[in-house]
This record gives sequence, C-alpha cells and structure tokens, in this order.
Amino acid sequence: MNQPLPRYVDYMYSYPHKTAYRPFPSPVSLLPYLEQVEGQKASLYFHIPFCSHKCGYCNLFSLQTNRADYIATYLETLHKQAQQLSPLTTGLIFDSFAIGGGTPLFLTVSQLEYLLETAALFGVHPSHAFTSIETSPEYADPARLTWLKQAGVARISIGIQSFLNEELTALKRRPRQDMINQALETIRKMEFPFFNIDLIYGIKGQTVDSFLYSLEQALLFQPNELFIYPLYVRQGTAITERESDDVCFRMYCAARDLLKDRGFLQTSMRRFIHHPSTDAEISCGDEVMLSCGSGGRSYLGNLHYATRYTVCQRYIAEEIDDYMGTTDFTVARNGFILSQEERRQRFIIKNLMYYMGLDKAEYERRFGESPDDIPLFRQLAERQWIESTDDRICLTSEGIGYSDYIGQLFITPEIRGLMETYSY
Repeated sequence: MNQPLPRYVDYMYSYPHKTAYRPFPSPVSLLPYLEQVEGQKASLYFHIPFCSHKCGYCNLFSLQTNRADYIATYLETLHKQAQQLSPLTTGLIFDSFAIGGGTPLFLTVSQLEYLLETAALFGVHPSHAFTSIETSPEYADPARLTWLKQAGVARISIGIQSFLNEELTALKRRPRQDMINQALETIRKMEFPFFNIDLIYGIKGQTVDSFLYSLEQALLFQPNELFIYPLYVRQGTAITERESDDVCFRMYCAARDLLKDRGFLQTSMRRFIHHPSTDAEISCGDEVMLSCGSGGRSYLGNLHYATRYTVCQRYIAEEIDDYMGTTDFTVARNGFILSQEERRQRFIIKNLMYYMGLDKAEYERRFGESPDDIPLFRQLAERQWIESTDDRICLTSEGIGYSDYIGQLFITPEIRGLMETYSY
C-alpha cells in the first residue's frame, strides 16, 4: 500500500452491488424471508423510473419518456404489486417511506395522490412515516410542492449539480438558471423540515473556484442537507471524461472545509447536514427495505433482490415491460442471497463508511470475533485512515476522503467476480 492510490474507484452505497445479482434458478418465495424480519422497523420505497430528459452522467434505472398511457399502466402495476405484498408485510413496522427515480415529481398531482393511496395499503402515510421524495428543477413547481407539504412529506431532495450553464452543458443537463433559482426559492419558502440539494464535482473544465461558487449559490437557499458527489465515468452513460483525481480531491476538500465552517456536520464522504442528527439510533448493515416498482431494490434479511439492472434505454424499457407483465409479486426472480461472510462484509462497509463508525461490541456479538483482528483494519490504521477506540472503529478525516477506495477493499472475491462479469 505504498504506491499512490486512486480516491475515486467507484461509488459505495450498498453491498452487494446490483451487478452481483443474478437470476435465481427458480423463483424465491418472499414468505420465509419476511418471517425472518418480522417485528423489525422497515423502509418502504417506490421507484418511479421516468424522466423527461436523461442526463449525461446518469447510470440510474430510468427511462426517458413522456407517454402518459405507459406511465399510467406502470402506476397501476405498482398498485397491484402493493396489493399482493401488503397482506404479507403486516409484521413489519414501516417508519420511513421514500419515492425515488427517475424523477418522481414528473408525475402529476393526481398521480402522486394515487401513490400515497398505494402506500396506504402498507399502513404508510407521511403523517407517521418519515417521507422523502426526489425532484429536479423543472417539476418543483408551487402546485406539486404545496400538495407535498400538505400531505406531510418531510424531505425534498433536488438535483441541481451546478449553478453554471457551461458545467451543466458538459453534464448534458439542461441549463436553465432561472428555473433552478425559482424552484429552489419555492422549496425554501415552503419550509420543508428537510431540504437537500445535490451537487457534482469533477466535471471536465470545472475548477475549485467554480465548484465553490455553486456551493455558495446553493447555500443562499438555506438547505439543511447537501450531498456532494464526485463525477464518475460509467458504462452506458454519455460522459466520457472528467477532471483528474487530484483536482477532484481539491474540490472535495475545499467544499468540506467550507461546509464545516458553516456549521454542517459531515456524516459521510457525500452527506453534510445542518439539522439535529438521530443517527446514533441507526444500526447500518441489516436494514430492512421493501421496494415496489421496476428498478427498486429490496432487503429482507439475507435476501436482496430487484429487477435486472441495466443502463441502456432499450433494455430499461424491456425490464419495465416485463415488470408490467408480471402476475406474481410474492417471489423474487433476480438477486443475491447473502452468506454469513457477505453479511459481515456488508456490516463493515455500511458502518465504516458512515461517521458513527463500526460498533466493536455489536460486531463481536453478530460475528463472534473482534474486529481488531481483521488484517485489513490494521493496514488502514497504518495509513491513518481509521482510528480505533475501546468502543468503535471510525474513518479519520483523511479516510473519509478515500471512502470510495476503502469500501472497495472489503468486496469479497465472489462478489467482485460477479460484478466484473455482469452483462449490462
């Protein structure tokens, strides 16, 4: 570990990655896995895989379309899926609900109302389950936002990425500063309890100063959360180049220091918050999540499953068509069943990448060994990327900046092999 190392290998936000999923030899019933997690807190997630415009950097499962009938059929299918799954999930305690995409606010107000009716089948309503929704500037209009506020939605997350037209053009994103400012001002005035803005650094031609300009512009609208993402050149996207690792790291460090000076708490490499944190109550690595919709991912104990992941628009459309033709949603057809070893790696990755770090006693209780005995932790400590106390192992400030490199080190050979041989 003496040679210079890349800081930006790949984004680590879950484990195993969807590219490690494979079709099961035969459909896997969800019932025994739901029994495993009965009585646990859970998240409900609805995936809306539609956008009016596909941005150049996007490798999400989303389809560019404006076909009203197609979208309506999709929502009806999602409702049917909820009708089948909700009687089986009465043992779960849904305390959070998220609608992601795609661009969920691409939907009309009446369609959003229909989504809440669908969530109600699970006993979920924004009045008692923390509810978050994603949007983009062109759909953050007063009518939709007013409805969301009245419905009790707690968190709005909006992808801005940059406040400079030339950088948005480089991202193959529509540059409309007037629309961006209007959308942000409308959200600010609505006073949602949680207001997040996404920004990207590493855009070709971007500088430290231009990224800090965008960050300062974002702060004018008083968000209490900010996500800053390094740009990745990914398979299947329209972005072919970005700034070097060193330039990206200088942008990251400058933004991190500025946000800390403004009173933000850094909770991960990407996330900064300016509101009270309840994260001490979170145990990462074994969260339960049930997803509805094509492209949504579910975690039920050691069963992780989702529709097949792809990036190409034609293949995404085919997956959505297959989803809308599904008759039985009580089985999983594509996913991964985690061994105890893979659950251990997931627990390490999910906790270490977060500012609370890894609880040593909890790790030993789950896996029957001390994390201090893990050779990789000793190597990371030698680089001063982690620090260990009697109770926890946490990333240092420098280690947080290397999160996307460090997380990759914990991927097992089996998962790595599956990821590297995945056919998009």
